[in-house]
Amino acid sequence: MKLTLSLLIFCCFSFASFAALNATENIPLKEHPRPGFQRQTFQNLNGIWSFRSDKKNRGMKQQWQKHPEKFEKQILIPFSWASPKSGIEESDVHYGWYTREFTLNDELTASGGETYLVFMASDFHSTVWLNGQKVGEHRGGYVPFDFNIQPYLQQGKNRLVVRVEDRDLDNRPAGKQYYGNARGIWQTVYLEKRPDVFIQQVHFLPNIDKKEVTVRITLSRKTETDWPFSLTGNNNRLHIEETIPANDKMAEFTLPVKNMHLWDLNNPFLYDVTVTTGNNSQTDVVHTYFGMRKISSVKLPGQDFWYVALNNKPIYLRLTLDQSYHPEGFYTFPSDAFMKDEIERAKALGLNGLRIHIKAEIPRKLYWADKLGLLIMEDIPNFWGPPTPEAKKNWEELAVAEINRDFNHPSIFSWVLFNETWGLFSGKGDNRRYTPATQQWVANWYHKAKEMDPTRLVEDNSPCNYDHVETDLNTWHAYLPARQWSDFLDNVVAKTFPGSTFNFIGGNKQGEVPMLNSECGAVWGYAGSTGDIDLTWEYHIMMNEFRRRPKIAGFLFTEFHDVINEWNGYYRFDRSKKIFGLSELVPGMSMQDFHSDHYVIPGNDFFKVYNAGEKISIPVTISSVTNGNLEHATISWYVKGYSPSGKLIEGETGSVPAVVKAFEAIPQQDITTTIPGNLASGMLVTLLKDENGNIVNRNFLPFRATGAKLPENTVAVSPSQFSKADWSLKYRKPQEGKKVWGMGTGYFEYQFKVPANLPEDNVTGAVFRCEVASRYPQSKYLEIGDTENIGMTIVTEKGTDPGYGQNSYPQTDEKRYSGLLSISIDRKPLNQIHLDDDPADHQGMLSWMNQEPGDKWGENTGKKWMLDEAGSYGYLISVGLSLEQVKEAVKKGFITVRLTSEKGGLSIYGAESGKYPVNPQIEFLTNE
Repeated sequence: MKLTLSLLIFCCFSFASFAALNATENIPLKEHPRPGFQRQTFQNLNGIWSFRSDKKNRGMKQQWQKHPEKFEKQILIPFSWASPKSGIEESDVHYGWYTREFTLNDELTASGGETYLVFMASDFHSTVWLNGQKVGEHRGGYVPFDFNIQPYLQQGKNRLVVRVEDRDLDNRPAGKQYYGNARGIWQTVYLEKRPDVFIQQVHFLPNIDKKEVTVRITLSRKTETDWPFSLTGNNNRLHIEETIPANDKMAEFTLPVKNMHLWDLNNPFLYDVTVTTGNNSQTDVVHTYFGMRKISSVKLPGQDFWYVALNNKPIYLRLTLDQSYHPEGFYTFPSDAFMKDEIERAKALGLNGLRIHIKAEIPRKLYWADKLGLLIMEDIPNFWGPPTPEAKKNWEELAVAEINRDFNHPSIFSWVLFNETWGLFSGKGDNRRYTPATQQWVANWYHKAKEMDPTRLVEDNSPCNYDHVETDLNTWHAYLPARQWSDFLDNVVAKTFPGSTFNFIGGNKQGEVPMLNSECGAVWGYAGSTGDIDLTWEYHIMMNEFRRRPKIAGFLFTEFHDVINEWNGYYRFDRSKKIFGLSELVPGMSMQDFHSDHYVIPGNDFFKVYNAGEKISIPVTISSVTNGNLEHATISWYVKGYSPSGKLIEGETGSVPAVVKAFEAIPQQDITTTIPGNLASGMLVTLLKDENGNIVNRNFLPFRATGAKLPENTVAVSPSQFSKADWSLKYRKPQEGKKVWGMGTGYFEYQFKVPANLPEDNVTGAVFRCEVASRYPQSKYLEIGDTENIGMTIVTEKGTDPGYGQNSYPQTDEKRYSGLLSISIDRKPLNQIHLDDDPADHQGMLSWMNQEPGDKWGENTGKKWMLDEAGSYGYLISVGLSLEQVKEAVKKGFITVRLTSEKGGLSIYGAESGKYPVNPQIEFLTNE
């Protein structure tokens, strides 16, 4: 897979890729940017504009707005000038100037009313001129703003000039823009017509219990007379005609929803409606939609804990952290289809939600979540602090605007005001504190957000410091090695109850709210971070541990996709697929099995070592996180694995009845079996089946076994017992010599002693076996320097290289790094074999089992958690030797095998590494 990535790759976009665009055809993101708030008139201004960088901030003094002909660069709108997709790619520029000409299209020209220029988002301080006259300015970076440009328009062509200042100030909301700055215009720019009195916003408050919806309408200003209002359904029979009283700009109307269709994840029904105000020349028409759904929390019957509820039904949250970045567009996605695909990618994993991480998400992506049925936890972007009056003011303005903009999206179930207390600390060093005054400010905003939006849950702060103040969701962050999850989660569960001060600060206490994880994974649990590794092994154990504890109302895995210097996504940054190896282990198994409503957990230790031939009893638990019935279910099981010669061994099979209870983890009848005598590594596979035999869930428990013997007349050596080696780059003996590799071209040579009692007359041939793979030139081994804090912890060119982190061994994906292996016997060529890749995924179980553990959870002996090529494995090869070669070896007493990499490097695995419990070996075949 392994291609070295760097920011340079993301920055390879050239002007040629958009040079053919024109102003009227093939413009990027041509769709209306707000499907939930559309007027009939619309002219998209995306496309190629002229641009001028202003590094020294001279433009205002020199009045560049009067000389747009000097804007000689071309930029693709709506992409940030820092992004490759823009064609400018100047992240160190803090002042930029844009210009373009436009002519009103026929629809706008024929329409009455005033022409408005709308920017969906421009970061941060935008100033606008039209035809040489200043129109206005706006401060803010994430939400729409607009100007009435009617007084400045002229017939025919109009010249628009925009200046944007985007300095990196810590009192401005910025989120994680260090992954790629959203400098300047980064969302669609468009024109529309509005009457003098127009619809400022319309909010829907669904009440499924009463089967009604309340409409809150806000006009642009108060009117001197009563103002007509109507709402008409387009795919439904909703209709209401009312009047907004004179001298009011706001009104509320409630109408019944007959034959109500709920919005849920399986049937995300949207009520498409048209809202009309005014009459005659003052008529304003907005097309919008809403969903009839209810977000709440419920106490589970017979339990002492709460879950988030959708439409009064508890739902186990299976979420992932979505940084919502694109390698070329940064904050901005290249197309509407891409945004739709993002939602489908999440659903394909079996997840039911995304947490949009400290970014006010693009409305069209939220539309697709609404349309396709995916929950959204949406953050308010943070400033980086301290919480000065200016910082608070900037954040408050954004919070109000973001909540108002996204109010009608049924997919959004919660607002997250702050993340990990970022921006809330005052002071530095030992004096750094989350002060009581700031805590009170956050608590006040929790209540303000609830008042603004009573239809959703609100979280004060998604904490890594156990510092909630007041919240609807008692969440916490944890990044741990897999073997620490059990003890950690036991502690969290024990300390979670109403009135507990755990996870709260300032004397505040837990209430009757759901407790769940809001960031988790292995990534930061290892010294210097994991870097790019097989995520499935640790994920598998983590999911098992979460599901044993139904009091935990869900999880939020970090993260949805890789981004710049973080490699722990389900998908690559370019959204290509990672390969997890699950279906190769258990046919039909995928990541969806880790997210099943009904979930079988076989055993409790992934590092168990049995004896071959031993009778074992394995505990089994079934976790159910749904009210859906699963009666008369069974657990089918089987044992399979490999012998020391790589032969597939099939052990016993059986089935036991399944006991399933809603929102409980129920111990089942133990599975008792005998380990086959010739099995050296294997799995107990469980298949949960419904009464019709359909598979509901797949899972497995890996294990090793000692005592299995090699076939008679077989000699084996450890990979590190080579007699000679020579490599063009270098070679190493990782995993304490249980594996070896060489990078570049070169060879390892082994000598195998012929068994002393081998009857020469009965020898018919021999077979050489070995588990091998290519070995891509991983950069952490090729440069002099300390890798401990490179990889994911520093955004540098090295930090963007998946092979540079000290723990990294990149996950298998759709890319391949192949090799060519030549095998010679006693210096005579025997065979050439193509090596497809240098993989690392769940199939490399032995490479995971041999990892040296660090401190247990709660210990502090200083023993770091590190990884040594975890999850790596190869392909089992078996090559026959001629009778002549074997007889010559018998005479000499040994055979020399040389494994030569002609290209692509070489990895050789032993019996306690990789996928197969196989050391390099030769089996001598005889008549007997």
